[in-house]
Amino acid sequence: MIQNGWTTEARRVLLGLRDKDSVWGYRVGAAPAPEPTALAALALMATGSDPQPSRIAADWLASSQRGDGSLGISGDKSAVAPPGWMTPFAMLVWAQFPAHATALRRGSHWLLGIKGLTLDPKEDPTRIAGHNTMLVGWPWVGETHSWLEPTAIAVLALGRDGFGTHPRVLEGLRLIRDRAIDSGGWNYGNKAVFGRSLRPQPAPTGLALLTLDGIDLRTPLISKATDYLTGCLPGVRACASLGWGVIGLRAWGVPLESADAWLAESFEAVRGKPDAAPKLAILLLAAGDSTLQLFGRSADTTQDLNQGTL
Repeated sequence: MIQNGWTTEARRVLLGLRDKDSVWGYRVGAAPAPEPTALAALALMATGSDPQPSRIAADWLASSQRGDGSLGISGDKSAVAPPGWMTPFAMLVWAQFPAHATALRRGSHWLLGIKGLTLDPKEDPTRIAGHNTMLVGWPWVGETHSWLEPTAIAVLALGRDGFGTHPRVLEGLRLIRDRAIDSGGWNYGNKAVFGRSLRPQPAPTGLALLTLDGIDLRTPLISKATDYLTGCLPGVRACASLGWGVIGLRAWGVPLESADAWLAESFEAVRGKPDAAPKLAILLLAAGDSTLQLFGRSADTTQDLNQGTL
């Protein structure tokens, strides 16, 4: 972890954004929600030693789990069929608390049953999609095609529950590799449209790198992705893009000389905003010294984001 003033202050601010039940919504005054609550719980565990705030969050997440094992956008279990893509984030929190082993396993069973729709290449003769449309990953919303980010976070969460060699997880990893852009990095979904490569983006690139850590060797695919991030992150201050990008580079041991300053700048830009909670959580995850372990990945080889050459 970066032992610096901004992380201590960011933790204080994040804790101050809790509602009366000590959980988080997307905005101050909004109803509590699983995604910001799970991200905040992970961030606090990654950057501190007191498990109590995260344990309260884990309890609330378990109380919000629906009968099929999923969680919705809100904590309202009676909501009509909302998407459940936030479930893997809760699973990563439950993985840290043995008392929630049942909730974790129920989440895994639900997640293993969710499949992105495939498209026969014969039905795409103009090659609108520039990737293997027959690979099955995870969608944002049921009955739609697989996307990069929900596939990556599903693979991470299932791995934490011991499903790392499950056929669905192995196919999800193949999908992630297949979606890599030829020049380096990942976009949110396609890698090309009508034969033209799309631009990579920092957040999905960082998340994909995190997911492949400990599984893949440092292939050209990985090297081109880390080169892309080291080139673009000095000019990035958006919390999700910067945070996931830094996490992805840390997963592969890429030294980051200036990351502390970048993260601090991003924190100062977002503090005080009503929608700061999930953004602060991602910034803290980028700085936490146990973040990679929370995601079931290897120990951080950079040791300190202030050491290095970038």
